[in-house]
Amino acid sequence: MKQPKYAALFLATTLAFGGIIPSTVVNAETTEDVTAPDAPVLSAPLHTSNSLTITGEVAAKAEIMINSKTYVRTILEGGEAIFKMSPQSIGKVIDVRLVDSSGNISETTRAIVAEDPEARPDAPVIKPLTETSREVRVLGEPGQYVELTIGDKTYKGKFDANGLYRRGIVAQPAYSWLSAKTVTTKGATSDVSKRSVYKDRYAPKPATLTKSVTASMRGVYGKAEPYSTAIVTIGSKTYTAPVMSHGGFIVPIPAQKMGQKMSLVIRDGAGNVSKPKAITVQHALYHDFHRFYIEGVKLTFPKATFYANSETKYAETFTPFFFGHPTKAGMQFLLSYYAEDGELAGFESFKLRVGKATYTQKIDELDVGYVEHEDGSIEESTFFVPNAKLINFVDKYVRPENRIVVTIEGSEFDLEFNLSGAEKRAFIQSLQYAGY
Repeated sequence: MKQPKYAALFLATTLAFGGIIPSTVVNAETTEDVTAPDAPVLSAPLHTSNSLTITGEVAAKAEIMINSKTYVRTILEGGEAIFKMSPQSIGKVIDVRLVDSSGNISETTRAIVAEDPEARPDAPVIKPLTETSREVRVLGEPGQYVELTIGDKTYKGKFDANGLYRRGIVAQPAYSWLSAKTVTTKGATSDVSKRSVYKDRYAPKPATLTKSVTASMRGVYGKAEPYSTAIVTIGSKTYTAPVMSHGGFIVPIPAQKMGQKMSLVIRDGAGNVSKPKAITVQHALYHDFHRFYIEGVKLTFPKATFYANSETKYAETFTPFFFGHPTKAGMQFLLSYYAEDGELAGFESFKLRVGKATYTQKIDELDVGYVEHEDGSIEESTFFVPNAKLINFVDKYVRPENRIVVTIEGSEFDLEFNLSGAEKRAFIQSLQYAGY
């Protein structure tokens, strides 16, 4: 028979107080776990730390959020989880929260990576500089960063493989201060180094010329202290030019006559002046000749026919040169033949031919020299002071457009060759240099 609703309710209450609880009643009283774990406790991470210790509810999952990624570690029975990581930069944020088996999430604990005081870099060294310096040099640990402060400006850079940082600057006032500190790739900073700018009381070194000044030039070329001023004085007039950062300078001047005297000084930014360098204007062709001292004797060779080591450029050659400074009295002519097979011609005479015009001259066998090389080749040569007739012939006929044929008549065989363009140029320049 069906019970009324109030009777069924009475029966259920009686059974409960009597210790008998139907299974349907037990299920109605079971509650869900909605309690979040306590926020985790983190060890203090330093920029040298290789791990992070997380303390929290056993069996909960620790979610570690770092570098835009999330990593998960389980809290073990001891109440800790160890998260292995590479050392992080100072200021890096690490967020950690716990999630229990019911999905409850704790509050987030945040740790910020701090500097390890035991792992700070050494302070950098600022090299000495004066009020005329245009570059700062700082020494520090290779590969690390540097912050250089000059006045109210701070510059950042990196030490190179040799531990050097260089920066161009404007000249700083004497007694002003510069400071620098090293910053590692992880953000650790050193103590601050300071350096005072010295008063420049030293004169710069005298300039060196990179080109001798000739009558054909309109400038004085040289090298000196960077950022200084080069000053050339000619008579009562002065000419100036700045010295560039690489040390080079060109002082514009009017073309001068050969033999003109002038002086060159260098003045730095502090007003110190170098010792004067005396300059004499050379012949316009000065740079077209090599100068050597062989066994104490000065020789001047045209670059057109001689290498810088004084060797001739051609196997067969007829070329001028000078004993001492190029003058008429010092001019000599060289006739040379390089015998690769070691066979000598045996010089007896030579002939110059330009069209139908010829010049012939005997050669004294006592004036012929021989140089034997280790490979078996021999150089046969003679040099002599040219007579007036030979000078006149060469001056009249040696032209770039003329074909000049040289014939060497020898006791063994004859040689014939044409003067090259360079050999013609050597004659033309040498006669002009000597004053013909």
